[in-house]
Amino acid sequence: MYHQDWLMRQIEIIIRYGFFLLLGKGDRLTSDIRLETQQPTEADATLSFRLGVLVRAERLCEAENLLYEAVDNADPEALAAGLRFYSELNALPDETLERCGLPRDEVMSGLKELCAAYGLDLGPLSL
Repeated sequence: MYHQDWLMRQIEIIIRYGFFLLLGKGDRLTSDIRLETQQPTEADATLSFRLGVLVRAERLCEAENLLYEAVDNADPEALAAGLRFYSELNALPDETLERCGLPRDEVMSGLKELCAAYGLDLGPLSL
């Protein structure tokens, strides 16, 4: 239990740090970086929206694959969408993550991989 709480906090710190580096703002609230739950009118094909649909359907591995396809294609939206995605995953219960084949340790690994793909130096955060 302690390890999972610690891991959740570390994931949140990395996400906030990623948004700080991306946007130059260090006081982003979790609600600011979560995936939108409302249906966007024109942007229903955006990466963030598509990831959100997959998360809500508990198709987490498929969502992560979609994210890394965008990263590989140098989609400029992929970093912000990925940070939102991992924030959303971090908010899920451990049971859901395990059931969907993406345990919290893998969430942390995926987040670090995303940051590395965009050259974000996590420095002392890369535990």
